[in-house]
Amino acid sequence: MSKNMVRPKEILDTLKQRCDLNASTIKTIYNARHRFKVAERAGRTQMQQLFAQLVEHKYIEWHRKCDDTETITDLFWTHPTSLDLLRAFPHVLIMDCTYKTNRYQMPLLEIVGVTSTDMTFSACFAYLQYDREDNYAWALGILRSVIGEGDLPSVIVTDREMALMKAISTVFSGATQFLCRWHINRNVLVKCKKLFETKEKLDRFIMSWNMLVSSSSEEQYIWQLAMLNKEFNTYPEALEYVRCSWLDSYKDRFVAAWTDRSMHFGNTTTNRAEGSHAQLKRQLGSSQGTFESSWTKIHNLLELQHTNIKASFEKSKIVVQDNFKSSEFKELRGNISISALEKILAETKRANSVGIDQDACGCVIRHTHGLPCAHEIAEYNREGRPIPLDCIHPHWCKLDMLATATPKSSSMELDCIPELKLIAQRFKEYDSSRKLQLLNKLRELAVPESTFLIKPEVDTSTRRDHCAFELVQSGQDSYSPVAIGATAVSSGSSLQHKPKRIQKQKVIRTRSLRPISYIDLFPDGLRPYIHHVKDVKADGNCGFRAIAGLMGFGEDEWPHVRKDLLIELHAHVDHYRQLYGTQLRVDELIHTLSYLEDCPPCDRWMTMPEMGHLISSHYNVVLYHLSMEQCLTFLPLRSVPLPKVSRREIAIGFVNQNHFVEVFLVPGHPTPPIATNWQRYHHSCAQGWESAYQSRIQHFTEIVSPDVTTCETETIELN
Repeated sequence: MSKNMVRPKEILDTLKQRCDLNASTIKTIYNARHRFKVAERAGRTQMQQLFAQLVEHKYIEWHRKCDDTETITDLFWTHPTSLDLLRAFPHVLIMDCTYKTNRYQMPLLEIVGVTSTDMTFSACFAYLQYDREDNYAWALGILRSVIGEGDLPSVIVTDREMALMKAISTVFSGATQFLCRWHINRNVLVKCKKLFETKEKLDRFIMSWNMLVSSSSEEQYIWQLAMLNKEFNTYPEALEYVRCSWLDSYKDRFVAAWTDRSMHFGNTTTNRAEGSHAQLKRQLGSSQGTFESSWTKIHNLLELQHTNIKASFEKSKIVVQDNFKSSEFKELRGNISISALEKILAETKRANSVGIDQDACGCVIRHTHGLPCAHEIAEYNREGRPIPLDCIHPHWCKLDMLATATPKSSSMELDCIPELKLIAQRFKEYDSSRKLQLLNKLRELAVPESTFLIKPEVDTSTRRDHCAFELVQSGQDSYSPVAIGATAVSSGSSLQHKPKRIQKQKVIRTRSLRPISYIDLFPDGLRPYIHHVKDVKADGNCGFRAIAGLMGFGEDEWPHVRKDLLIELHAHVDHYRQLYGTQLRVDELIHTLSYLEDCPPCDRWMTMPEMGHLISSHYNVVLYHLSMEQCLTFLPLRSVPLPKVSRREIAIGFVNQNHFVEVFLVPGHPTPPIATNWQRYHHSCAQGWESAYQSRIQHFTEIVSPDVTTCETETIELN
């Protein structure tokens, strides 16, 4: 039921109806749904699960990220069938952003189109970091690239969103831009309502405004504008508002005298996009959804949308309504949509009064819809022949999802060999760090579900902003000399007023594991050689935090360490398969390292000693693993030994059977025995790393109890 988008309360009601003795509560349902989601995710992060779903359903996906943090900033996707519809009906697009659809508070740009059966389809979706020109231009650039060599939109309808309008002018420079007539009329009503003293005068003004907007020619527009100015000259604020805000700059984008010159198929508002937004939000059901949960619901919505559109095509091909059984529709029945037939029928009724007089006809529907107007139909009737199919715009004849223009790429044989050779050549020229970066990018392209991308941070704070009074009282008002730490001296007085003491910010402290020195948790003989121990946050990532701190990244860069170790494992998978003994263990380590979110489950925690080899080899360091139960030294597996003065040695401690910490040792300290798997599986070039540590290893065995293990058994973080 959860897969079919049934809500938890409705699931509980259904279970209660099936069995009166069912003792389930709403918490039972939530727990079961959570277990189902965890099992379905199969250990993937949210972003990995999203990309796996996108690949499985053949979506076109593009994204941008912050290079420093790997956090996704912009995300674009389109359903393959939506792309087919876009290529089949590219002429008119309606674009609008909607808000409060996701927990990351990212605007969602939805672009919709119109089919020949007058149905709305969602062409694509784009989560944007900001509703700024750069973000819009990026999304529209992706849209243009996926359309390919087919027809580009000729009309684009938006609200007066300046950043979006500028981006459209850049990316789709050949398209005619319309502004939503409905929103403009609503803005005029809201703005002018307070400027008129009676409802009757406001209604007269709005009626005159609507007549102005509906002007069929420039001459009529000029005349209607003059009448508006004359009748309401005692209301200069209202006249100035409509002139300065709308008419002077944008009349060609919403007044009929200009918009009726373009083939817009009746779309002069963003109401289709607004309706699609409303349907989308009903489907989402919450403004706190993740990318993954939102995608699932959007996908189900799109599947239903595509089914309804296909049904409308079949209906237009098969169903013959009584209104269209006359001989004049003979060539059109089953060849154009029912929606087009209804519009032609309305013009047929006009033809009786208009006749063949072109001036009386106006030919609006010919210019805006590409359909025969009243005087054309009258001419066909006079000649005694049916309305020909070739006088209908191809848009209305399209009753399938095939592209209007076949992309060149579909008819030519594509080959990636030249690009792969170029990548291989570039790979040879790179240093080791850039090679790893390139491998990471290639792996993400080949296996998108292995992505390192991180979801945006969520602001979970429920604390309201300070009001102005509170800011003044706390000395934080920007105009207060206290706020900038100055000493205020009142005129005519020698008294000096000291600034208020700025209150300390509250600090949330992490609970320490034990209120004793961590040094006491290491073998007795080793304690004199421990300079100090540095704790890290105990959140399930403590092992990776400790390595990040020891490497100088800062403990908050623990995702960096996870990614580095994953790269190390992927880059030398054959070597590690031999070292660990089975591919299964390699896969388990990949599973463990591939979690880049806070508070990982226990199967995603650092495991030692296995990860010691990854750490030492990737960072080319000597790593000491110390605990009351086990002590080992890890050396690089594949690098040439460095001079002793150039070697970097770091130590990680495992305490309380559940926590890793950073350990700092004094120079010349005893060294634990070298891991046996290094002895067995290091490359020949690494021979010699161990020679500098023989005497220090001997010293260690003399001072540390034999109860401490010095061979490779496994320790795991535990709660």
